[in-house]
Amino acid sequence: MPKRCVCVSDLLTRQRTACFSSLTMSTSRHREMTRQAEQALPNHRALPRANLLLIGCLTSGVEGWRVSDSSGSVHCELLCPDPSWMNQPMLFPSWNYISHDAPIKGGQEAGYLELVASPICLTPDAVTFDPGGPLPDVLRVREAARRLKEKRSGGGLVCVRGEVGTVSPLLVITGKRFFCFSLRERQHTVPILVMDATFVFWWPCVAVGRQVCVSALRVCSLRGWAGHRVLSVTPESRLTVLAPPQSQPGTAAAAAAAMDTEETQHSQQHSLQEESLTDAQTLHADMQDSGADEQDSGADMDAEASGPGTEPRGGPSAGAGAHTGCAVKVKHSKVISYKGVITAVTDQEAGLYVIDGKVGLCLAYQPLRCNSGLRPGVEVELQHVHFLFRPSPHSPPTMLCACLRSSVRVTSFSLLAPVGPAPSPSHGALPRFLLEKNLGVSEYLWLQHYSIALQQRLCPRWVCEARVCVVASRLLEWGCLCVREEGREPRDIYREMLQEPHLCPLNEYRVCSVGCGVPSVCELRDWLKEKCWSSLSLPALLPPSASGLMQAQLNPLLRWSYRAWSLREQPEWTLLVGVLEGGAASATLQLRDQTGAVDCVLVEETSGGAGRAAQRPADNTAWLGCLVCVRSCTLVAERFLKTTFPSWKHLKEEKYIINKHCRVYLQLCVSDLQILSPSTAMSLLLAERGREGTSEQTTNGEKRPVEAGSREKEGGGENTTNRDRPSELGGEVRKGAGGTSGDQEKVPEGRAEDGEMEGEREKDTEEKSTSVSEQGRKRRGKRARGEEEEEEEEEGAEGRVTTQTEGREGRDSKRRRTGEQTNPAGPAKQGMMGGGEAAAGTTFDPCVSQAFRVDAKQGVALRNHQLSSGATPGLSLSFVSTVTCLGAAQRWDRDPRNAPLQHRECDGEHTQVELQFISSAVRWFPLLHPGSVYRLIALHTEDVGVLSVKMEVAKSGGRNHGNPSLVVQPRWRIHTLPHTPLTTQIGPSEAPNIKTVSQILHGSACSEIVSFYGVISQRISLEEEQGKPPVIQSLIKDKGVCVETDLRFRLTVEDVDTPTESIQVYLDLSQSPFIPGLLPGAHLLLHALQRSVSRKGNVYCRFLPISCVTVTALGSEPLGSARPRPPPPMMLLGEWARPEDGQQCMLGRVKGHVTCVLHLKMQWTCSLCGSIYKQDRCSRTFPSCDSSSAVFQAEAKVAVEDGTGEAHVWFSSELVPALLLLGATEWEGLQWRMRARGHLRVYARGWDMVSDVNQEDPLVQYLCALCSSSSVCRELTLTCQRRSQKQEASQLRRMRRGEREFLSRFHSSLQLTCTHTTLPTHSL
Repeated sequence: MPKRCVCVSDLLTRQRTACFSSLTMSTSRHREMTRQAEQALPNHRALPRANLLLIGCLTSGVEGWRVSDSSGSVHCELLCPDPSWMNQPMLFPSWNYISHDAPIKGGQEAGYLELVASPICLTPDAVTFDPGGPLPDVLRVREAARRLKEKRSGGGLVCVRGEVGTVSPLLVITGKRFFCFSLRERQHTVPILVMDATFVFWWPCVAVGRQVCVSALRVCSLRGWAGHRVLSVTPESRLTVLAPPQSQPGTAAAAAAAMDTEETQHSQQHSLQEESLTDAQTLHADMQDSGADEQDSGADMDAEASGPGTEPRGGPSAGAGAHTGCAVKVKHSKVISYKGVITAVTDQEAGLYVIDGKVGLCLAYQPLRCNSGLRPGVEVELQHVHFLFRPSPHSPPTMLCACLRSSVRVTSFSLLAPVGPAPSPSHGALPRFLLEKNLGVSEYLWLQHYSIALQQRLCPRWVCEARVCVVASRLLEWGCLCVREEGREPRDIYREMLQEPHLCPLNEYRVCSVGCGVPSVCELRDWLKEKCWSSLSLPALLPPSASGLMQAQLNPLLRWSYRAWSLREQPEWTLLVGVLEGGAASATLQLRDQTGAVDCVLVEETSGGAGRAAQRPADNTAWLGCLVCVRSCTLVAERFLKTTFPSWKHLKEEKYIINKHCRVYLQLCVSDLQILSPSTAMSLLLAERGREGTSEQTTNGEKRPVEAGSREKEGGGENTTNRDRPSELGGEVRKGAGGTSGDQEKVPEGRAEDGEMEGEREKDTEEKSTSVSEQGRKRRGKRARGEEEEEEEEEGAEGRVTTQTEGREGRDSKRRRTGEQTNPAGPAKQGMMGGGEAAAGTTFDPCVSQAFRVDAKQGVALRNHQLSSGATPGLSLSFVSTVTCLGAAQRWDRDPRNAPLQHRECDGEHTQVELQFISSAVRWFPLLHPGSVYRLIALHTEDVGVLSVKMEVAKSGGRNHGNPSLVVQPRWRIHTLPHTPLTTQIGPSEAPNIKTVSQILHGSACSEIVSFYGVISQRISLEEEQGKPPVIQSLIKDKGVCVETDLRFRLTVEDVDTPTESIQVYLDLSQSPFIPGLLPGAHLLLHALQRSVSRKGNVYCRFLPISCVTVTALGSEPLGSARPRPPPPMMLLGEWARPEDGQQCMLGRVKGHVTCVLHLKMQWTCSLCGSIYKQDRCSRTFPSCDSSSAVFQAEAKVAVEDGTGEAHVWFSSELVPALLLLGATEWEGLQWRMRARGHLRVYARGWDMVSDVNQEDPLVQYLCALCSSSSVCRELTLTCQRRSQKQEASQLRRMRRGEREFLSRFHSSLQLTCTHTTLPTHSL
């Protein structure tokens, strides 16, 4: 096929795709080779063949060799070049052209050449070489090494010949390119430094193992390598590669060799797998040796880990529990050589590859070259690389890392086309950060893993690509346990390249025995759901009396259950990363990334202490939009089952499970959050805290760490280190995260280096980030203009791309990416419209605001609303909050956000208003709490009338006496204001009085609607209510609301101070979103519940549509970690029976004597209808029951006295055997004897036990004798609960004692239910 001659300029401008060209390879041979290459790597395609003829001169360029002609030049890569080829006209028989499909970055060329075969010199004369002196003057390596050691080596130039031992990568420092290599002869080495830019093209010529001769070298000393001398090139220096004569170009043998070279090169790829297999087997043996060494020296490693520099990390990232005891092991690498084929590119910009499908390669510790030809299918030869075993769980077990002494040489180019965009000509963000922070290889691999994870989950919505590395570095510091806290020594390039013995950062590496993974939100939810059902054990959900429960009693106990895990106890995970946002469909806080969202229950610690009770719900809206990592939390999965099990014997049959689903959420505390990238409001708050801390330090004359502490614990707390100190804002926030500018204080100390690094990086990428911002703005412009929720994203995380087109918004977006801090409120005069002249060039975006304090809030529920005029009313989530407006609405030149409250905002009359939150505005619900002060802001307007309230007009034309109302629009924003002296001067809240459980139970003056707080001790799902109006499921599903339509349950709420006092609270969430966090041990604030009294005089509460339940402190410790409850108090029956004596507890222990058994009832009951079940059939006849399952039930009632009074104690089925002292076999035999009879009841009549059936029955006689025996009427210690009983007046009874009669007044007996019995040892 004819060849078309092509010039360099046409190749660069017209050849848009990568191609392969060869003058000597046949078509059939090319097809066979491409087939083999594609079979070796099925996911890649071979380079298409182009019939092009290329002729040019090999010249020297900035980055090495180039092919030039009169039209231009292009960079080229060669396999084994010879310096004599320089500036010679050449014919290139076989070559690959690799084009860059992506847009050209920073002046990068459109492509480069890979010279597959050696070029053919077109000049007839042989190239000669003058070594610069007579041959006898050429020194051997041993002689040159001796001369370097002499103090006076003379000023002459020397010529040295030897074998290349090591070759450093090509370095660029302050714009100067240089490299060094060494010549060896047995045990002698001579370092040669190439600092002259004209000899940079030598670098690919001095391959390890080649014999070379270098002339005109001078002896010099290096300032950075004191005490050592090296040989340095001069302008007269020349390099000669000592090769066999037949391989020199310009001869007939060379021409023949050039024709055969390409087939020899490509035939190596056919047998490359066999060669690599030999090397891989050798490496596998090293890997096994490393594994054996690791097992054999486990104790030594632990001893090393406990020594200086390798101690277990203790800081906040190490956590507690399972993570506290883990040690970071220090391993030592081995230096080897390896040859293999690159089969995958993990991250080209990070310098990570895979060789032979199972060996990792890291080139990040060398300067990365963009046109190096490293792509799948390339054969590489690695000299003096470090072998590491399992440095990271996210890398191959075997890892090879190249340092500044390592040599990475391509021995055969790939026939496969490149995949993906071309790498940047400059270093990527990860290698730059590695150099700046001097990271270890394990740390770098974790950093790369975090960067990829964050880029996939957060870009471009919350984090721009230019800032991913910065956020990943913060995550690395808190998430990876193998990070050095004390830092590393700076790298010395000359010692790393030249010194013996070799010393570099790769000599040792740190490996953590605990996983440091960061799952996505979707992975977390899937894992929780899988664990939720795999850990389900239906019998474990039932009480001990399950064997006696009927179907109607059994299935409600299975309907709603939960399981909790601690994040610290998960072996493969350490942190969770996401953005905190408000969920409009669930009215909860959510941790979100691009894969999904999970609900959160967020609390913060108060000044009361560090315990669970010393918590309160988080109310700071500055958390919205913050990118955070969660160090510790409780993972909760709540299971919902709809079952029809006939009895406990059928629990293993899944056919009785009609439907099942689960809800997962997180319970976490503010102190367990670490801010990776703050919202704008959080940046303002951090800056304000920093200024307060600095002024306080200046006033007190002492230096202490500045902490953005909890809003209620200012001035308190323990003395902790700056790293370990928890705060309201989630621990430490560095300068870059906090958004402080260069002239402001650091928050906290010791974090300036990251901020400086971010600022420098932002300068380098300013144009790039701006272009990205413009592209993002164009992409989302149409969608943003059409959506009502464009401003719901709140102040965004790092690198948020805004959708507004105003110039000021673009600058604000840039400030968010750079962490620049502004004072939006400014001075009071400038903040008020017309208050003063603004600075020249300032762009204003006016807004209006209203400061208010929350007094009370209702619960979120589905209610009928007409969202706009003319729209059809329908169901929407909504709630109402009663607030006190602190003053009149104010105008601002720019958004004040959460700046401290100003005097003008609270001047004026305080008025009470009802704020109505409808539809998407319910996202503010989890952060609005009574007693906190907020600022409501309406953006892009100067009309204060938009915040004016209106009075509802009654139908009769009169005016209602209720509070005026204001509907909060979806675009309005609410900011929590920090505590200042001005906020403390505000009068007390007019919120309803919050009572305790004891006050609700025994308060005679309580109103019908009450609010109180308590602790959940028990929760029980209730049966479906008969005759309940149906809920229209379609309406709820269309709204996308998280509603459990058939969830009705009862909470037992205890008094916080008196756990024996409890009240029953009945809740119906069929019209309200699911409330997460209602777990045993959780502290609740229950607002606007209906207080009712039953016919028996028991006080209970019901949930109303306006009721609100708020979790104020977290409960449900993970399994096995719950705190033990204190035992119930010991009670006297006489005092317990008289409530006026103050003994009003519901649970207590009683020590008394059983005087008699009042009655004993046993029966077999149909599990479906509850009728008597005898002779293996249900006794119900109309309608007939075909049930085939029955349960055995027993009940006993005894009289107990302790000398102060008497009580009637009821025993349930599971406690009757202990009362009667019957063993398991005896109890089973008694049940069997009751099969035919169905039921039996014996009771006391006078001093005897009788029955309504035949008294001659042996079973009746046995039970009567047993109940009258002294073994049953004995002393017992019982744990009892007071039964519900109707209050009755005392009765007059006539009593006879001998011949005398007495008339006395008797109170009704105290009714108790036994929950636990303790048998004295002597009674057995």
